[in-house]
Order: sequence, then C-alpha cells, then structure tokens
Amino acid sequence: MHRFLSIGILVLSIIVALLINTLSTFEGGPHNGPRPIPNEAIPIWRTPELHWFVRFFLGYLYGAIAPVATMTACPTVVDRTNEAELEAAQLCMEQGRSVKDMDAYMIDFSSFDEEIIFVDRPKGSDPIRVLLLKKQNTPSNDKSPLVFYIHGGGFTVRGSKDSLAAQMLTALLKMDTDDSPVMEGATWAIVEYGLAPEYVYPSAPKDCVLALNHLVHKMGLGGGGIHVAGVSAGGTLAMETTLKSMVMVDSFYVDEPVVPMRTNNNDGKKEWSMDTPSFRRYSYARMPPVTWLEWSLKAYTGIETDRNVEKDLLVGTAPTSVDITGGSMTVSEWVKRSKSTPLPPLILVTAKGDPLQYGGLAFKGVYEQAIGEVAEKTRKGNSSMDGEISKIRHFDTNAGHVGFYAMEPAVFQEVMKEWYNEMRFVWERKVVFG
Repeated sequence: MHRFLSIGILVLSIIVALLINTLSTFEGGPHNGPRPIPNEAIPIWRTPELHWFVRFFLGYLYGAIAPVATMTACPTVVDRTNEAELEAAQLCMEQGRSVKDMDAYMIDFSSFDEEIIFVDRPKGSDPIRVLLLKKQNTPSNDKSPLVFYIHGGGFTVRGSKDSLAAQMLTALLKMDTDDSPVMEGATWAIVEYGLAPEYVYPSAPKDCVLALNHLVHKMGLGGGGIHVAGVSAGGTLAMETTLKSMVMVDSFYVDEPVVPMRTNNNDGKKEWSMDTPSFRRYSYARMPPVTWLEWSLKAYTGIETDRNVEKDLLVGTAPTSVDITGGSMTVSEWVKRSKSTPLPPLILVTAKGDPLQYGGLAFKGVYEQAIGEVAEKTRKGNSSMDGEISKIRHFDTNAGHVGFYAMEPAVFQEVMKEWYNEMRFVWERKVVFG
C-alpha cells in the first residue's frame, strides 16, 4: 500500500513539474529569450506575498490568456505615412492587441446609456473616440460628476478598457443613497488615446488633455466634480493629465502606473528604464510580461530595437531618453502648479507581485513630498491656496497587476468607498452647499 502511495506521489510530482515547466515558457517571455534575466528574479510559485490563485494558477495561465508578449517580435518604430509598413506592423501586433476582444465577454452595459463622441485632433489627424456611460434613463445634469477614465495596456493595446470601467462605475453607483445621490447623472468618459508605436509620446497625454477639455469646456460636464482615473499605463497618463489640468481636477485615481525610473549613468545623459527592485524580483511575471513592458516603453518613446546592443543587457535595463511621466515624477512641477489650486486628493493602488510596484510607490513619495512643500508654503503665507490639505489613500494589494478587481472583492470595495467619499465631498461642496 505504501509502495503504491509513494509511486502515486512520485507520478503526481512529475506531472506537476512537467506542467510548471510547460507553463513557465510562453511566446515572447523572458525564459527562452536572448536577454539575461536579473538574478533577483524568483519563480511565481515561490512568491509568498502573492494571492494563492495567482501564485499557482492564473500567474501561469495569463501568458496564454493575454498574449501581449507576442508583440515583442514586432517593430517598435512605425512610419504611419507608409501604408505597407503600417499594415505589416499592425498585422504583427494583431494577436497581442486581441486582448481588447476580451471585453465583449466580460461587460454588461445593459444598465447604462451609451454615447460615442469624437474629439478632433489638430492638424487633421483622426479624431479621438470617447465612450460616455451614464446610469440608464438618467436625465442630463450639469451638476453631476464627470469621471474621466484612461485605460491601460502598456500604451500599445486597449486592455480591458470597458470591463474595468463598468465594474468601477457599477460599484460607485451602488454607494449612492437617497440623501446623497452623488453618482446620479454622473458621466463616465472612456478616452481612446492614440496607441504606440503608431502614436509616440507625447501624443497620448495630449489626447487625454484635449478630450478632457472638450468634455468640460465644450460639453459642460463635471459641474459636480471632475475626477481623473487610470489603470496601468492609464495610471501614468492620469498622473500627467492631472498635473497639466490641475485647475479642473478634484481627485485622481492612479492604479499600478507604468513609471520608468531615472538611470544612474556616468555621462550626464537623462535616461529612464524599467529597471527597479520590483521589476527584477517579478521578472517571471505574466501580469504583465516584463519583456512586453520594455518593448512597449521603446514603442511609446520611438526607440528602435537593436538586438545586437541589447543582447547583453538585463531585461528591463534598455534605456530611453524620454520621460513618459511628463514631469509628474518631479516634486517642483506639482508645487509650481499649486500656487492657487490645491493639490487634488490621490487614490493610489499598487500590487505585490507586480513588476510595476516600485514605480507606484515612488510616485507616492513624490506626491507626499509635494503635499508637504505646498502645506509649508501655505503655512508661511507664500501661497494663495486655501482649504483642506491634500491627502493620499494608498492600497497595496496582493493579487498581482490589476488582479484585485477580480480576486480581492473586499479590497476593491474599500478602494471604491474611499474614492466615492472624495467624490461625495466634492459634490456636496459644489452642488449642495455651493
């Protein structure tokens, strides 16, 4: 009996080992690639801080569910005026960009009214598509909040842009009461900024600022508060959009942003890369794949892949000379723009098991310092800003990149509640007591 049990355990162990070995490689991943992986990297199953479902199941399946890493074989620089080159690049990226189709299986828009508008870009480029969602059969109300939502996807794909927005809006609507109908009549705007490599930085943040201005100044939305939200790459864009539209923004929600950090080089050049402690530790992650994150950074900043130069570089260390945060990682930029406008409250989400965790934490440090400097100036009378000192609500989740939306429902509700409270405070100030 014991012999058969031992044999059974051995067979099961072999099957599990083979399964892990099979799932440990995926097209475009770092395992069999030409670039060395950081020594600090640990396998997903050995990451105790991760939610168990991600650690043992989803973490391995995600490479197949969302095959964005296949895009690493595609060019990072594309001439949009060359039709043949553009078509070939888009065909190469087609499999990775197919993740947008997942929305069709995950969304129930039956409780919302939908409207699609187009915002003209300058110089005759294709217009920016914006999807507007409202609670069904709710009359227009210029005293309702506007939530300006910027989707993720590494600046190169439209990742679950509608499904997460619908989930968040539904949760916020359920928090309304008869005495406090904050979200009644609220408009949730989902902007489709230009994707890289067809559109390189700073095209995406310009699209976002342009669309936000159109919604507020030409359509008259946001009388009950203007709130900017972004997930992943959208979180990075939410940071810059808020910085450059601070006179309008009442709060902003930044979830696991893509924040390249300044590199330490000896030649005085300003360069940034994805190389951080979390990027190194979680280099085996599929949520999202680190190879794709680095490829996306190059595509977004117009850096051509040079495999001969990069072959000896650790994954994540290929540099770019472009700061894709648009100054939002610089304390003085926030302080300078807050001379007469308070810094808006920040809801910040980071995640254990996420290669991008360090960048989000670094932004928290920048914003905390900015809040402190603005408060000191106000105390000394060197600022005309009045009112409550800004605050940060930070949540460090356990389910990897954007995993808490599905696997940590209690945390998701807590995050939404904190953001709703900020929205309610603004709405009461502007509508009830204004």
